[in-house]
Amino acid sequence: MTSVWRQDPLTASRPALEGELVAEIAAELLASDLNAAPHVIGSLLRRLEGDAVTVRETCGALSPAQRAGQRMLPRLLPLVPSISACFDGLLLDPDDRLTLLVAGLSVTDNVEVLLRATGRAPDELLAGRLNELLAVSHGRFTLCDRRATIWLQHTTSALEIAHAHELLERTNRDLGDEDAALWHRASGALQRIPDAAAPLIEMALALSEAGHADRAFVVATEAAEHADGASCEWARAVAGAAAMSAGCFEDAAERLGPLSDADHALHAKALGIAVVAETNTHGMIAMIDPAEHRPRAADPGRWRDWARTASLAAVACAERGAPHEMRAWLAALREADARAGADGAVRDAAVALCWMLTGEVEAVEPSSGGPFSGTMVRALHAAVRGDIDEGLRILALAHARPTGETDPLIPGFERSPLADAYLAVVEALLRFWRGDVEAARELLGTASVRLPVGIPFAGLGVVLAQRLDIAVHGTPGPLARSLAATLPGGIRLDRLVDSGLSAYLGGAAEQAAIDVTLWHDRGAPEPALGIPGLDEVGPVARRPRVEPPETTRARLLLHRIRTLPESSWRREHDEIAETGRRLTSPFDRARVEALLGSTCLSRGDASAGRRHLRAASRLFEDAGALAWKDAVEARLARLTIALSAQSDPVTEPIAVIRDADPLAASRVAWETLLTEREIEVAMRVASGGENREIATALDVSVRTVEVHVGRLFDKLGVRNRVELAVLAHRTGRVF
Repeated sequence: MTSVWRQDPLTASRPALEGELVAEIAAELLASDLNAAPHVIGSLLRRLEGDAVTVRETCGALSPAQRAGQRMLPRLLPLVPSISACFDGLLLDPDDRLTLLVAGLSVTDNVEVLLRATGRAPDELLAGRLNELLAVSHGRFTLCDRRATIWLQHTTSALEIAHAHELLERTNRDLGDEDAALWHRASGALQRIPDAAAPLIEMALALSEAGHADRAFVVATEAAEHADGASCEWARAVAGAAAMSAGCFEDAAERLGPLSDADHALHAKALGIAVVAETNTHGMIAMIDPAEHRPRAADPGRWRDWARTASLAAVACAERGAPHEMRAWLAALREADARAGADGAVRDAAVALCWMLTGEVEAVEPSSGGPFSGTMVRALHAAVRGDIDEGLRILALAHARPTGETDPLIPGFERSPLADAYLAVVEALLRFWRGDVEAARELLGTASVRLPVGIPFAGLGVVLAQRLDIAVHGTPGPLARSLAATLPGGIRLDRLVDSGLSAYLGGAAEQAAIDVTLWHDRGAPEPALGIPGLDEVGPVARRPRVEPPETTRARLLLHRIRTLPESSWRREHDEIAETGRRLTSPFDRARVEALLGSTCLSRGDASAGRRHLRAASRLFEDAGALAWKDAVEARLARLTIALSAQSDPVTEPIAVIRDADPLAASRVAWETLLTEREIEVAMRVASGGENREIATALDVSVRTVEVHVGRLFDKLGVRNRVELAVLAHRTGRVF
């Protein structure tokens, strides 16, 4: 069946165009409170001939869970007004209507099947209305507009549809295609056919292993309609597994939940998938007692199934920052792996990933095979140990030479959309760590229109998409916002860092500092794998993160720049600058250069400040972080204006500007270090104002002014009001 099932027309040759259209539709849906995951919009575009109007109308007819990707799209999409408007006036004679119906229902695109099933001659397919609606070439056929199938099925009786399936069943059987014949027999039946269930289940398994999760779900669901007893349980399990592999966790939980009373062997195989589905549906680790579900018999097969359940549960705990629960599941995993005689095949990959997500990178050296346990874990391990290029090479080799290797942790799901989503998110993260901001953003954007990239690592892909958009455009785009709006239940994103970043790049340093401070007050929640955030403002926290050593070095340099007192600044500036120059990531180095530039300006060294800021601008451009580049360029422009106003007057207008604000250059130089209120206080202190005078002028208490003065002394590295005044006037000179 995997070889004969007709493929959806792909737009892989135009990924940029597809992504732009998905983003456009996503923005319109967000404005209408019809949030839809990008990969759901992409799937609808491919099924609805790329018609944006029809996609929007169809989204309005779907349930919120279907739009979010938590449930599979219906096998037959709804008949919406734009489709009716296209075809309601279409006049077809009975033979042409039957031909189009058969063409739309057929799972193969072999023109011989169409000719035999309808009894038409080849030239009849190329004449009259059929020539306008049906394309035939090189022995293959396709509907010119696949929306016609939706219209036909909604406007055709069940008996007529059953008759079309009967014709297709008979024709495929005559041609020796038993899989296609079985599918049409089951789909067209008006009553249950129990003997069709078992072969349909086998067909669904084959489709799932080939990576066709949506088709596997349809076939397994059809099998469940015809099955009874144990066969029905197997069909539901296969359908649930297919739904899980596509990221449709509500469908998976619905079909796998009732299996707890089923045959123990089936329950053992399905339990791990059910744990993942329940965790992502409800946002918390499924409440399963390992002691209650561990096998009682000595059967190695059941212990291996239990090992996979324990491994998946342990990884889910690690993703969600639950180390205590993770350790309990790892203990169960070690016992299960030993009882199964697996020799670490299941255990090692899960242990390596779990300890990496909790910061214990060196705990286990990954050695498993498969795309998840092997490729992904090895790539992450290499990057976090400091060799990002090796991690990307591992991923590239897997793309170039797919081996079909069985993954011990997720057997049967190696080619699933969910496994591919994990790989895509990891590759985008590694590119971001390496400083290739625009490349990472394009990769993740392309993946998001085909894969559920919001799911991996408890929402890491969503945080990554938003952070990359902000770096390039200054604010999250529609794809990132749609991902955030359609996350599985229970995953909560703390958007304070993102809002702080947008504010900082927009020139609102005070709001940025407030957002980052609030984020720290909430415990600084962040994904298991570290994503560059905002270290230029707010409290300085040196908490460990799971990230490459160079990323950590860059972050610590930013903290060091911010906390150095003026007394040691000139002595340590050159050392910090030289250390920053050894950073290989253009994005990390640019941030260090930018903060060096701002700090030099605040300390009165305009020449060095401008030099660092210009270097930062070029590096941000090289990284593709255009919003950061624009922020630096805007700062340089404001500095130039302020310094020009402070230069020796050559005309009366310039003298007037200078006298109007003699500390304008100081104001610009300090704007990324101080809040707006702190700048106002600093300007008045530099002009000789006393605390009580400042309090009266700003309509605040004297104590509030004292707090502001203490903070700005700390930030500027000065000890008293005299040093502040000297620094302010020195900053205003022309160098």
